[in-house]
Amino acid sequence: MRPHLHGPHGHHGPPAITEVTHHVVARHQVEIEISPPRVELAFRDERFVNPINTQVRFEAKVYNSRRGASWEVLSPAGGPGAGSIDAQGLYRAPDKGGLASPFTDLVVATALEDPLRKAFAWITVIGIGPEPAPAPVIEIWPKRATLYYAQGDHNAYIDDSNKMQLFETRLSHTTGTAVEWLVDGVLQAGTAPTFLYKMPNLGGTHLATIRARVQAQPGLFDDAKVLQLNYVWPGLL
Repeated sequence: MRPHLHGPHGHHGPPAITEVTHHVVARHQVEIEISPPRVELAFRDERFVNPINTQVRFEAKVYNSRRGASWEVLSPAGGPGAGSIDAQGLYRAPDKGGLASPFTDLVVATALEDPLRKAFAWITVIGIGPEPAPAPVIEIWPKRATLYYAQGDHNAYIDDSNKMQLFETRLSHTTGTAVEWLVDGVLQAGTAPTFLYKMPNLGGTHLATIRARVQAQPGLFDDAKVLQLNYVWPGLL
């Protein structure tokens, strides 16, 4: 501001003029792009899948900023996504589980300097998932046997080895290894994987059922049949 000067006759001069300078700094708007914009991957637990086909690395280009971007995975509806992404933009597909196929995830890159600036990429994940778990199985062996009663008729002439039978079981993918044994529906003692069945002293011709079942899974069982006979020696009274 310049001072007022008095004129030669004592009058004031014109008022001083204030000069104001405005400095306008032009800033470019922050923009962000993501690549690739669309990707198709396989579920992480897909049978026979190459792991390289279950992941992809995204790149975010942020213009007019040096601060980079953050990453997140969302569903198309805006909720949490099923896959995951790290701070470097590496996306990993989810396990199949109960997800539909195809399944869609949305990768979002957000400019750190301006969180309102976002870029999006669509991921389609396909597949039928892992091999189904093998079914539990119990097998009994032998499946058939013919035995003789201990007493009665001419059973005394029969060797004792033909009056008993050792049954064995083979278990696969079962819950536990304890095996229950039943003879014609009657539970026997013990839960070993083998069972020595001995014939009763007396009886008539009968087809008995020997059942082996998994103790922890009573609906899982296998049966064997035993034909029970009396020996009659021709010509002997």
